[in-house]
Amino acid sequence: MKKTIFVTAMCVGLVAMMSVRAAEKAENPSLANLSDNKASASEKVSAIQAYVRSVEKNISSSQRKEQMLSPDELKNVTDENWTKIHTYSDGADLKRMKLYPTAGSQKTEEFYYHDGKPVFVFLEANGAGKENHDQNATGDKYYFTDGKLIAATAADGKSIDVKSAEAKKMSEKLEKESQAFRAAVK
Repeated sequence: MKKTIFVTAMCVGLVAMMSVRAAEKAENPSLANLSDNKASASEKVSAIQAYVRSVEKNISSSQRKEQMLSPDELKNVTDENWTKIHTYSDGADLKRMKLYPTAGSQKTEEFYYHDGKPVFVFLEANGAGKENHDQNATGDKYYFTDGKLIAATAADGKSIDVKSAEAKKMSEKLEKESQAFRAAVK
């Protein structure tokens, strides 16, 4: 009888431990497959989307900094006139950055980072009134792996050909903006 109770308790404990680990894994999605050459673009996009959801879910526990920008401070890399940047970090690890426009514009840009590199950029026409990412918001979405654009979706939901000249130009622009915006945050 004691043996049965002991075995049952061990099984229950093992199942509970496995459930906790599965829940932790779901909350902290791995982006390890981004470097996997065998993973498809859609698998990488799914991993990035899960990562963005995880960052947003934990945003309240992130360290938030606000950097006010002077007019024309970033004109060497963008045609937008941004007034401030919010950064969200987990210690020294930047997770998210959102740029806000001058009065009269509602456009925002959100950059999500993993290992210091942008993995997702969201350009929203009406994002100025929102501090947090709105999953239902419409906007252009750009997905990156190791500095390379792997997928993009226009605000209307249609896929953008990442090999097109326009997509390549936008990819380069976003990479340059990311570097300049990070440098502007003191």
